[in-house]
Amino acid sequence: MHGLPRHVLALCVSAVGVGAGSASAQTVPTVEVSGGYQFLDISSEGQGESLPAGWYADVAANLTPMLGVVFQVGGNYKTIDESVVVGGISVAATADAKVHGFLGGVRLNFRSPSPIVPFAQVLAGAINTAVDVSASTTLPGQPPIAIDLDDSRTHVGLQAGGGVNIALSDAVGLRVGADYLRVVDDDAGANVFRFHAGVVFAR
Repeated sequence: MHGLPRHVLALCVSAVGVGAGSASAQTVPTVEVSGGYQFLDISSEGQGESLPAGWYADVAANLTPMLGVVFQVGGNYKTIDESVVVGGISVAATADAKVHGFLGGVRLNFRSPSPIVPFAQVLAGAINTAVDVSASTTLPGQPPIAIDLDDSRTHVGLQAGGGVNIALSDAVGLRVGADYLRVVDDDAGANVFRFHAGVVFAR
């Protein structure tokens, strides 16, 4: 029996190699865990505040190559110091602001042979905001008067956005993304823009 011509054999080997590469690139992880940095920009009733110190973590279970369910937690923090002196009376105040989110929802992944996977997601859950204020007032000839106040509230949060996962290997990748979060409140809600970047671990 005559063997296959060399150019036919080479073509077959090349085709198998390309197919294997594509299959590897399209491997869908069962679970993806991500964590990293997040930045929040908050606006409410014409006032704005940014919280640059933050973190996030999320875990997604992929039901199909395209559809997954995701649970996300995160926190952001900021300390504001203010002091003023008027007519010999000095007032100093420190406010520690905290925002924590606990959200769950669905994620759509747009997979292809490329290592770059864009995704879109819609989440809903609870947003807890807390502020601790410490203030002191000093009058001439009088001991300082200290005041401590704290307030904590939990609101409904609705978030929509997305980003891209960039695979470095089958198990590790990078992520960047942005989301819009609406914090619902009876008195006055808030608009929050979230920017995040982190590491993704796939399994």
